[in-house]
Amino acid sequence: MRKHALAPIGAALLMGSFTASAQEVAPTEPEAQEQVASPQLQKTSEGSGDAEPEAVSEEGGPKTLSVEEIAAIPMPELAFDASTVRESDFEKYYYFHRAKTDFNAAYADIQECDALSSGISYYRGSAEPYPGYYATQYGIGGVIGSVIGEAIADAIYGSSLRRKTRRINMRNCMGFKGYQRYGLAKSLWREFNFEEGGGRVSDNVRDAALKRQALVASGPKPTGKVLQR
Repeated sequence: MRKHALAPIGAALLMGSFTASAQEVAPTEPEAQEQVASPQLQKTSEGSGDAEPEAVSEEGGPKTLSVEEIAAIPMPELAFDASTVRESDFEKYYYFHRAKTDFNAAYADIQECDALSSGISYYRGSAEPYPGYYATQYGIGGVIGSVIGEAIADAIYGSSLRRKTRRINMRNCMGFKGYQRYGLAKSLWREFNFEEGGGRVSDNVRDAALKRQALVASGPKPTGKVLQR
């Protein structure tokens, strides 16, 4: 009897709970109108002509210059008396040129070859045969001694080797792109080139030099002797 008497009460509680839940879930009339109107507003907003166009990022690509910017770049002096320099100096001091090449094409090529020739790993210097080698073989004294020794060796040999490596890489890269190489006096070369062995030059110095190199590479055909790549 008690079980049958509780059944209607449980059913009523269950129905009441269900009704309350339905009221909480169902939106009120203003909310329902707002929900219906929202997609329309969104569609109208997307289709309006007031929206600003997305900016297109140029990062990652080669830099290009306008006609005005190119005109503002000073052309380096290239004329010199060849009898006053040794031809062997042209292994270090030279410039590139390619016929029928505009400035921005030359600038893009030089930027690419420069990036390939002097990446971050280019400045790594000496290193252990494998991590922990000196500590395992010689203890903490060996670690300290190896650091000092590597620093001295890198200062003596590393800087010169890195400069030579960059020159070779630049010559191979620009030669592959069809540029010819011409010798230049050291004093003139320094006016629009840079050397780096112990660290990278600043971005401003690098960019200014590369622009002038591109101006020469795309300028009038040189009258000097074409060097081997």
